[in-house]
Amino acid sequence: MEFGEWFAFLGPAYLVAVAVPLARIDLKQHRLPNRLVLPAVPITLLGQSLSAIITGEWSRFGQAFLAMTVAFAIGVLLNRFASLGMGDVKLIAAASLMLGWFGPLWPLVAVCLAFTLASLIVLPKVLLRRLSLKRSMALGPYLLVGIIGVFGVLPFS
Repeated sequence: MEFGEWFAFLGPAYLVAVAVPLARIDLKQHRLPNRLVLPAVPITLLGQSLSAIITGEWSRFGQAFLAMTVAFAIGVLLNRFASLGMGDVKLIAAASLMLGWFGPLWPLVAVCLAFTLASLIVLPKVLLRRLSLKRSMALGPYLLVGIIGVFGVLPFS
């Protein structure tokens, strides 16, 4: 990996820095505060812009921006019709921007990993009647594990 590519990690570094407070707040209050989630977007855009300027990888920048835009649009629809929280939508969009730089499918992998993990943990509780499907759940911690987990397996050249 060349020097300029390291700037693309500014957003992920920020996300790692706020992951524990985000997870705690979501578990306690079932919300992901904008003051912690939203800065991920400009920080990521700054890092990716610097990377693109240094490396000339503008296609990766466009790919990441497109991933964020598509994720946000789908998330808004899921918020409207499937009760996905807007904090989760914003976190998924920010993560799609971060991961989209490394490949167009990585955001989808992260979200699938998060939903799979959440299902594996929540489904037994539902089956044992310890949790109702009518109750909202904190998805943020699962999303954070999925996002950070994908960064752990990205193929860096």
